[in-house]
Amino acid sequence: MIPTRTDPTTGPPTRTTTEPWAPSPPTPADLARQVRDVVADLPRFLTAPLLRRWHLTWGAGPAEVADRMPGDDLFPLAQYRSTRAITIAAPPDEVWPWLVQVGCLRAGWYSDDLLDDLARPSAREVVPALQDLQVGMWLPMAPTPSATSSFVVDSFEAQRWVLWRTPSSSWAWRLVALPDGGTRLVTRLHAVYDWHRASTALWAPLMEFGDFPMMRRMLRGIRQRAEADHRRRVPLPVDARRLALIRGVHTAAWFSIEACVGYLLWSGATGRSDRRAGVAAAVVAGECLIFTADGFHCPMTGLAEAAGAATGSVTDIYLPAWVAQNLPAVHLPLLVLIGWLHGRTLRRGGSPRTTSRSQWPPPTLRRRAR
Repeated sequence: MIPTRTDPTTGPPTRTTTEPWAPSPPTPADLARQVRDVVADLPRFLTAPLLRRWHLTWGAGPAEVADRMPGDDLFPLAQYRSTRAITIAAPPDEVWPWLVQVGCLRAGWYSDDLLDDLARPSAREVVPALQDLQVGMWLPMAPTPSATSSFVVDSFEAQRWVLWRTPSSSWAWRLVALPDGGTRLVTRLHAVYDWHRASTALWAPLMEFGDFPMMRRMLRGIRQRAEADHRRRVPLPVDARRLALIRGVHTAAWFSIEACVGYLLWSGATGRSDRRAGVAAAVVAGECLIFTADGFHCPMTGLAEAAGAATGSVTDIYLPAWVAQNLPAVHLPLLVLIGWLHGRTLRRGGSPRTTSRSQWPPPTLRRRAR
């Protein structure tokens, strides 16, 4: 146990910018996913102040909210107090490294990278170069660390808890081992709104609107990474028949949707915004709604992982890995093009190349009948 505390206002603590590791620059696919994540979180940003009482204890039980945690005595008059929790199917010693390496331009915050890590993708592996946790270290929230733009490691007990703090806030994490080998990850944030400082007028609204969506995504990001790493260490038994069924169903559904996309492209290019195009559009829209409702993830991915797939995003369908990983980025411009093509046809007065029921049979067939 290391109970030592440091004062973040007295001299620069241990820096992290000289670590022999740096996050990779974002690829176009990374940027597309980050924009997608921010759009998905937009309703949560906008409604967070209205749902404040609910989200301040998101995922946490009454006992976890009432239990004491490190740092509770630092800011007794804090106006912002949240306790949130999540269950992770991995032991504490496999969850701990993901907390140790956090920070802007370190391993990231596993949240909306577009907003909190200069679009650099958060690490998806444990980085050995970032595992040397020390009291007094800075965990930057900005590319240029300072006492006000970094959390300082106040104290910790490895694999059990860690406390970070700034001059006006404390952020504690606790890892509780579960009987089934999993981890209950509990986090508590206390923040003081000092209205004598002009900067509070900026960051207080950021806390009220942004903390819940970002913290929710961070908790789920830690869970996703820790569980994926645990599956690589201790693979689930593969249910080959179930996994083959999931892949087959998903592949068949993918081909049917691609047929609808193809028809919409062809009908839009030829000016045929007909009833069939409407049915195809309804199928594609339904798929988009399901994808969006599941947090921009395919529901089949979770089913595949439960059947023993190590990485469901590419093993829940019979497609090349690159195609499976980049389907959203591939389809977005196609859907925009489809919308433009059919919008152009409708603006011109509907479907000029189709024959209405009132004109059936066509004049040529009428003349032949005579």
